[in-house]
Amino acid sequence: MFKKKPVVKSLAPLRSSDRRKVADQIIQQFKIEIPTPTAATSQEQPGAPPNEAATTLTALRKSLLPDNTMSARFTTTAGPDLTLVQGTIYVGSHADDDERILWVRPEQGAGTDGRLYPTVYTLWRHPRLVPLLHTPNLVMDKLYGGADLMTPGLANGPPFPARAVKGEIVAVASLAKPSVPTFVGVCEIDVAALEQVRGVKGHAVRGVTWEGDELWNWGSIGKPGQQSPEHIDGWMGDGDAVEKGLEELTMEDGKGEVDIEGEGEEEGGVSLDADEVNEDDPILEQQLQEPTTKEIDMAFHNAFLYCLYQHKMDNPSTPDHGMSFPIQASFLISNLITPFLPIHSAQQSQFYNIKKTSWKNVKKFIKHLDKEGLVKAKDRNGGETIILDADFEAAQLDDFVPYELPKKNSSDKAAKSVSLGGDDKDLAVGQSFTVKTLYRPSGKLTPTLFPPLSNRDVNNYYTSSDVSKRLNDYLTAQDPPIISTTNPRIISLNPFISNTILSSSPNDLAILKRGIIQRDAILRRLLEDPSLCAPYHAMLKPGQTLHDVKPKAGPGPKVTVTIERRTGSKVVTKITGLEPFGAAPQLLADELQKKCSSSTSVSQAVGAANGVMSVLVQGDHRKLVEAALANRGVKSQWIDIVDKSQKKGGK
Repeated sequence: MFKKKPVVKSLAPLRSSDRRKVADQIIQQFKIEIPTPTAATSQEQPGAPPNEAATTLTALRKSLLPDNTMSARFTTTAGPDLTLVQGTIYVGSHADDDERILWVRPEQGAGTDGRLYPTVYTLWRHPRLVPLLHTPNLVMDKLYGGADLMTPGLANGPPFPARAVKGEIVAVASLAKPSVPTFVGVCEIDVAALEQVRGVKGHAVRGVTWEGDELWNWGSIGKPGQQSPEHIDGWMGDGDAVEKGLEELTMEDGKGEVDIEGEGEEEGGVSLDADEVNEDDPILEQQLQEPTTKEIDMAFHNAFLYCLYQHKMDNPSTPDHGMSFPIQASFLISNLITPFLPIHSAQQSQFYNIKKTSWKNVKKFIKHLDKEGLVKAKDRNGGETIILDADFEAAQLDDFVPYELPKKNSSDKAAKSVSLGGDDKDLAVGQSFTVKTLYRPSGKLTPTLFPPLSNRDVNNYYTSSDVSKRLNDYLTAQDPPIISTTNPRIISLNPFISNTILSSSPNDLAILKRGIIQRDAILRRLLEDPSLCAPYHAMLKPGQTLHDVKPKAGPGPKVTVTIERRTGSKVVTKITGLEPFGAAPQLLADELQKKCSSSTSVSQAVGAANGVMSVLVQGDHRKLVEAALANRGVKSQWIDIVDKSQKKGGK
């Protein structure tokens, strides 16, 4: 279903009440038993809190839907008829993992049923949540290409899991890694009742999502999807590993206190009612209470102190303790302040914004730091304020006591790794490929110039030299001859050339009047007129041929590097078009931030399709950008440099 990239709208934090409701639906849908306190525990600990069952339910809910879960609507197409499918995705992260799509609910369109489907990321953390089927490696490769699992492709049975009945959500693993599910689908038949698979025809499992599709590949900071582990405990063992794992969940925070999110009033019951947040709940009220302006000011001030402290501790002997100057306003907030703010939840992030401080903007905040003696600031032409230096020996820094930083989501961790010199492995670095320009002839050229082949036939795609050879063969074979005996470049017009290749434009009318045309002009018409030969391209990795990839319509992709002037004398470098080359925008931004010693940002490209990102670097760094792209296999001929930085001359 998600072989094609879906259109995903903006993510929004999931309210606590909604998260509990969705988690309860998951518990009911998959018939998950809620672990109960053992009798031994009750006898040995008579003073145990009465809401222990509710605490266990809370841990179960958090395991299925973490606190940081967000949701968004999506739209995609599925099936041979490209039927429109709409629904909801749920995004979250477990522990130190990156944000990934954990659940998907297709709600509208053919084949949708409104149920919640786990992605492979959820199954890797919840063994035996669904029945697990197996298939040979060769068949699994077909499933990764979007095919459904046919009944003869089932392995390790019969017998098959008793829960694998028609309509049931199941997982599929390869025999190479039998304990690692990498395919999620729906049983089309009663698999559990099969007595044999040889000779049985028909579909067994209809695919929904799998490792390698666009749901798996989605990431909030542009990182490619996470590769499956080699082994997962619990999937192949006896007993119900879901409940066993939940009984072992750690339900205490760093202070040894149980965090039950104000859910004790539910007493362990699984409710599917649209319960709303109790306004009198003191725990939730404390979580969502907006801090005062003074508290927000103090948080920003302390965040900068923490940043200086961290750099000093991590880089004691490095000049400026690893901090690059000058520091611009955008880099200060995104990379040096935000990672050290006390943001413990997605809801709290709305409060800690520079606009909610008493300074209202970054320029005044920098002036405040300068007045406090923590930095040396300067105003540039155009009104921009930058930081030239920082005082790592300031008295405030000597008295600073580090506070506990909240667990960050993936985007926050990425920002912190940039500011502290961290590095993420970029899988695109070192790759190589070739972009082959191809042409597919239209029906008006067959069978005269080209054989009548199907559009799906790889032999129906030709290089420019192939088109030239076809043209030469046609011209040479004409009887009576149409090639000039005195100049082979001159061709006499015949009905096919006049009626099919030439048009009714003024230039062509003049050619028709003369009765002759140059051979190169005919070839140029064939290659430049999409109604004659439609342009296509194929990106080939080492060892691949046209039989291994599907040509894509249009000319080959290019990365556009735009140098443009912003307010005043501020110049920026903007990079777009990275996705076709497999380059992760956020990882490229991280690299350029270090190499260019400038602030960088990643955002949705203006006017482009949803999911196409733009990397922005402060300053003109076209040479460094070209070098970074070359390391990712992007050759110079695939890069367009657009310089818009020159000031327009006066009259």
